Amino acid sequence: MDFDALVLRDGDRVTATGLLVRNDQGDWLEPHLPMAPPGGGERRVGSVWRGAVRITGADFTALANRVEQHGAVEGSATVTGVWSGDQLRVDQQTPPPPRAAWVHPWVIPPCPSPPGGWPPGVPWGDMPLKYDLGDLRDTGAAVAVTLFRPSEDRAVLVVAASDQAAVEARLRPQLGVLLCVVPSRWTKAQLDEIRDYLWERREQWQLFGWGPHHTADGQARMTARLARVQPEIAAWANSLPDGIVALDPWLAPQQPTASLSGLFQRSAPPAATQVGRPAGLSAGDRGGP
Repeated sequence: MDFDALVLRDGDRVTATGLLVRNDQGDWLEPHLPMAPPGGGERRVGSVWRGAVRITGADFTALANRVEQHGAVEGSATVTGVWSGDQLRVDQQTPPPPRAAWVHPWVIPPCPSPPGGWPPGVPWGDMPLKYDLGDLRDTGAAVAVTLFRPSEDRAVLVVAASDQAAVEARLRPQLGVLLCVVPSRWTKAQLDEIRDYLWERREQWQLFGWGPHHTADGQARMTARLARVQPEIAAWANSLPDGIVALDPWLAPQQPTASLSGLFQRSAPPAATQVGRPAGLSAGDRGGP
């Protein structure tokens, strides 16, 4: 998909779930960010995030988890409206949907199964296979390491490698047929360069998460979660090799070609992506708009 299709322009219809905030500066909408009250104390209406957008037409009396303090109001909703003049004009509002349960997305390894199928007997858990990567990550020989689950009692380690021989030499003696090694589409240096580029522009581009995600075939790509896609961001993403980056905008034009995962990549093979916020993604700081 061309990233230009994600650029939000005047007249576009938008549906978004987020936190609505009314304070002395106006009415705002922002994404739900991974933050807890300081010290686990009482929830308070805070200042809006730097990527918050102005909103009109919202009903602040009909918010989920509503909090009101000293005239300020905060709560959650799903809103639909028209983007115009850098603000969202709401014409529909509903309660936010329940949070989707995390589902293990890596099921079918990208290697042929051994005769008789993948061996059973592997317990369920975060670390059902015991292995030592050594320096494979540091050297970039192993670009993506993903645990696949063909069934509840089967596990296979899939490694997308820039140096397949080094990965085979290190891990095959430890894992035997439970290892699947495939060539990586990218090098560690390529992914690190994109990560650093995003880091340098995290405030300018209103990012609230970025880092590597693994696709359904065990390949790594860099994913950026951001408030919305500006023309500058789309132009940069379109200039990159196909499939190396995915954008997950909180605000995007309604369009029938949107993927179910909410992540968009240009001309890359279809792939299910990790659900939820994986380790390694950096969260944006909440401050003034």
